[in-house]
Amino acid sequence: MQLFSQTLLAVLLAHLLADFPLQTDSLVRAKTGGIKGFLTHGAIHFATVNVALLLFTHNTLWSLYTQAILVAYVVLHIALDYMKQLYLRVRGAPDSTGPFVVDQALHILMAVAVTWALTRVSWGEVRAAAFLTDRLKQNVLLVAVTYAAVIFAGGYLVRSMTRSLTEEMTAPAGEDKDALRNAGLYIGWLERFLVLTALLVQSPAMIGLILTGKSIARLGELKGPKFAEYFLIGTLLSLSLAISGGIFLMLMFYGTVFPK
Repeated sequence: MQLFSQTLLAVLLAHLLADFPLQTDSLVRAKTGGIKGFLTHGAIHFATVNVALLLFTHNTLWSLYTQAILVAYVVLHIALDYMKQLYLRVRGAPDSTGPFVVDQALHILMAVAVTWALTRVSWGEVRAAAFLTDRLKQNVLLVAVTYAAVIFAGGYLVRSMTRSLTEEMTAPAGEDKDALRNAGLYIGWLERFLVLTALLVQSPAMIGLILTGKSIARLGELKGPKFAEYFLIGTLLSLSLAISGGIFLMLMFYGTVFPK
């Protein structure tokens, strides 16, 4: 199983490097102009996955079987990229979060499939390695429920408690009240996620950095009295929920809010 996990991580590393830092803007534009861009991207991906496997695994890299699998993997990768581009062109829509997430999820599934083909471990071994004990399942479920409650349910609680303030205030120039409420909701999700995570990993200093960044971003609007009230009350409510969730998880996992 160690060979499977090492190979999977190496393939994923190659994918991430080839798809992001090594796929420049000019290469992305070339892919929209014809097959040359796709072939270049495929060559980069093929070289990257070979280097990653050579450095981090003990696979028989130069066997005909391994190279055939990697060539097939790159061809499927290019085909998936082309299908995404074709879908966006037919729909006449720009690249957005939905297509990006689906595209990357399919690439990850391909990475799992090629890893299985390279290592040829049985699916029984994979399932056994991925099996969660009852204790671990309970901990994962506890974290998931706490995060969902604090981030999402907490967001609607904060939104409802500050609704009267957003109805009374004048939105900053260039913004409307609905956009302001929605922006506050999404920012609150990220804020509570980061604060809750900071507490869970025992790094409360991160909270100060989060608040500083948020305050700087809205420094100009804070001069408006109604907006200042909305900002402060919403932020304090959001922090209270995140800190409460963090204290709960620390008590459950560490038995104290001041773990050593």
